[in-house]
Amino acid sequence: MLQNQIQVDIAFLGLAQNCSKYLPKFFDVIKDISLSKNVEVLIGENGSDDYTFEVIQKNIDVNNKITFVDTTFIEQFPDRIKRLALARQKLKNYLINRNINPKFVCVVDLDDVLNQNFNSDLINDLSIILEKNDDKYFGVSLSSKPYYYDILNFESDEFPNKGLKQLQNNRSIKSYNTRKKYIYDVQKSLTKKNSFDCISGFNGLCLYTYKDFIQSDYFEDNEDPTPEHLYLNRKLCVKTGKKILVTENLLRMPKEHKPLDNIFLFIVEKLYKYILIYYRKFRFR
Repeated sequence: MLQNQIQVDIAFLGLAQNCSKYLPKFFDVIKDISLSKNVEVLIGENGSDDYTFEVIQKNIDVNNKITFVDTTFIEQFPDRIKRLALARQKLKNYLINRNINPKFVCVVDLDDVLNQNFNSDLINDLSIILEKNDDKYFGVSLSSKPYYYDILNFESDEFPNKGLKQLQNNRSIKSYNTRKKYIYDVQKSLTKKNSFDCISGFNGLCLYTYKDFIQSDYFEDNEDPTPEHLYLNRKLCVKTGKKILVTENLLRMPKEHKPLDNIFLFIVEKLYKYILIYYRKFRFR
């Protein structure tokens, strides 16, 4: 054991933006977990136009286990994947540089994926599963209802992730059939499974063993970076020879990720997103 290491049971890493109404749920669960486990929480925030920052600061005042990490530097980069990768990498580096040595690391989204199933029992159950299967898995992730949603960061032997980032960025109506085959149909297929192994899975939450987690990084330094969870998990799979177990535990699928069963719904969804982007861009002018 290295000198001056801060020994904790679990460290939570999360990015927050415009999620003030979901953060109280997260902090309540952290408080509950803290009754039986030693925890550290690192939260990065930038660019919120609601009360996200204020809610975080309020909870820092009452719990010194919660640390705010400034991630505003990412706003200079136009690519969303790059911003997320850099922000998550900063949280990871902060954890290491502060000499925090957790047994587990829980990377969690702090938005509308959190539902009643996100609780202390869930974290405890995932920890037990991972500890018992340390020889097979470097992480444990979750499914979601009504469908598995995070296909961008998913990869398995059955469903290799090839060109999905480019496909998701393709705004053409002509892309619908390809999207249906490689995104929507995959969502439905994964939803039918009870639990399964994969090379990469996030889907709102993933619990890692720290000794494995630190062997990879989120940020790929090139002009077209790989989605951050996919990049991290692929490297971990190669380095450790292990995989991620996706369990039957369910979080909430964000509405914008729902599979679209026909091209008409696809067109309507695209129009809605464009209108929403336009509204957000010009409402303060």
